[in-house]
Amino acid sequence: MKTALVTGSAHRLGREIALRLAEEGYFTFVHYRTSRREGDAVLQTLKKNGGRGALVKGDMGSPADIAGIVAEVKRQTGRLDILVNNVGVYKPGSLLDYSPEDFEATLRTNLSACFRLIQTALPLFPAKGGSILNIGYAGVENLTGTTHNTAYLISKSGLFILTKSMAQALGSRGIRVNMVSPGILSNSVELPADPSAWIPLNRLGKTRDVADAVAFLAGKNADYITGVNLDISGGYHLALRSLETNRSPSKNSKRKPKKRH
Repeated sequence: MKTALVTGSAHRLGREIALRLAEEGYFTFVHYRTSRREGDAVLQTLKKNGGRGALVKGDMGSPADIAGIVAEVKRQTGRLDILVNNVGVYKPGSLLDYSPEDFEATLRTNLSACFRLIQTALPLFPAKGGSILNIGYAGVENLTGTTHNTAYLISKSGLFILTKSMAQALGSRGIRVNMVSPGILSNSVELPADPSAWIPLNRLGKTRDVADAVAFLAGKNADYITGVNLDISGGYHLALRSLETNRSPSKNSKRKPKKRH
């Protein structure tokens, strides 16, 4: 039975990706760190829709927990066909006031943990084939700078380079490695003051838009695509600079930023 693991899938985008891959017939592992109740709700929805799956717990910032996640996947299914590195830390703040601890934690979860999980999970992939999807941000290929969420941009830019590098390293095994980069979604932590002014397609994105792209790149219709980034942004990345001067908190930003677990 083909198997998928989506990190940080108890909430938001990860939830939608897990449900979408289950629709495609994958036995889907719903990963969480502390949100057991929310993770179980995703699993129950998945099963109600006719899918199959299981919960798996772990802190992506912990090497021991990453090893435990992979061990649990191996125990339950013995294989892994699709890995989606979705979990991420987004904690905006002024660069000069940013704490070194928060900076390092962002890089550890958003970049180093993805490398470690890929490396640890590789023995579970088929002898030939499989797909790894890393979640970036729209405009990641532009290699821009910012004083607002620098650690996040550095971590995702590094993940983009890791994506291309892993695509080269794993190509001989038929494992495709790609990145999917969301733009401004309706549930984004921050929203521009006037989204329509900066998004050519004139609407905020939906988590389903991104999940559909993940399902496409994971599937057989994309079996000759590797090492690429696919922006799902309605064209927003064409004017990425806009948020620097047109940022406003959304209703989703009232809570303290935390890991997407």
